[in-house]
This record gives sequence, C-alpha cells and structure tokens, in this order.
Amino acid sequence: MTINLGSDPWILICLMPLEILLVVIPALISSKIEKTSFAHEIHQMGLNTLFNSFFMQLKKIIAGLVFGCLLFLISGYLFFFFKHVIIENLLGKAFIVIAEENAIKSEPIRPSPLQLILILLFYLLLVSICEEAFFRGFIIKKLESKLNTRNSILFSSLCFSLYHVPPFFVPFQTMLTFLGYYFTLGILISLIFKLFKNSLLPCIVCHGVFNVLILLF
Repeated sequence: MTINLGSDPWILICLMPLEILLVVIPALISSKIEKTSFAHEIHQMGLNTLFNSFFMQLKKIIAGLVFGCLLFLISGYLFFFFKHVIIENLLGKAFIVIAEENAIKSEPIRPSPLQLILILLFYLLLVSICEEAFFRGFIIKKLESKLNTRNSILFSSLCFSLYHVPPFFVPFQTMLTFLGYYFTLGILISLIFKLFKNSLLPCIVCHGVFNVLILLF
C-alpha cells in the first residue's frame, strides 16, 4: 500500500521539522562516545562555516544553484535508467508495479498557497540543511579518519538511499527499485562536498534547489 504523506499537506508540514533529529541525535551520541561537547560535534559537521565571508559563500551558493539545476535535469534520466533499463529488464514489469504501489510519496496533494510556501521553505531551510549535515558533514567526516574517502562516500550514499526508501517501511521490491536512484544522487552530492573541501553550503543549496524543482515540476 502506498504511504502518501502528502495526502494532507499539514501532516507533511508537521513531519518535516523532525529532520532536525538527523543533526541533534548523532551529535548527542557522538559527544557522549567521544567525550566532546554537543557544540563541538555541530562544529565538526560544518554548520558553523555557513556564515563565513559573503564573497566566498556567494560563489558556493551560485555553484549549489547550478549543480541543483543540473541534478534536476538529469534526475529523470537516472530514474528511468534504474527503474526501467535495469530493474524492469531484469525482474519484470510486475516487480515495478509492486514497487510503485508500495512507495512512500511526499508530494503534497492540492496544497493551499500558504501550505506550498511553508513546504518550500522547509525544503530550502530545514530538510536540505539537516540531511546534508548528517549524511555528508557527519557520516563522511567521521568515517574518513577510519576509512578512505571513497568508502566513506559509498557508505554515506547507502545510508542516504536507505533513509529515502527505508526497508522497515517499504517492501523489498520498492527498496530495490529506488535504491540505485537515491544512491547515485548521494554519490553526486558527496562529490560536490569533496570538490568544495568538505563545505556543506553548496551541497545544501544544491539539495534544496533540487527538492524545490522536483516539487514544482
């Protein structure tokens, strides 16, 4: 059965602030394990660097806007490739039908202007910040000291994928069908993170712009 979080836009709006837990819980746990302060863990994620010099940040914002638009332009092709070229050809159309019937959908259905504005703001100012702080700023940076960069990116992208198609909430068909798509998105955003020397800002802008474009178009 499809889980449609957007059937009532207010439910979606109320759920979106829970993304903050992606920042708070890992920072708290890590501070206890590593015997550091909560503020130190937030600092390590890179959230403090969002307010560096305006000129340097402007370049990263512009880069994030460009990458976000490019990601949106190729996302349809990526989705088609994994869904039809790989999964449908290997496992059949019936597999795809089951996957789609049990997918988690978050597109708001007939939102009012106020609801749409709130959802867009949450996507830009909350969802993208929290997800990037956790999947890139926390996971990659924590693992790089123990693994190499490639493996930390792969693990981060796998976590990013499973977050968007959680195996405890969707059947195997849904998870397998959408996993490659989200995994590739995670890889691409992680490469942006490394390209800008572990800066979250271009990733946050890219992620936010991508989400907004997906919602609007």
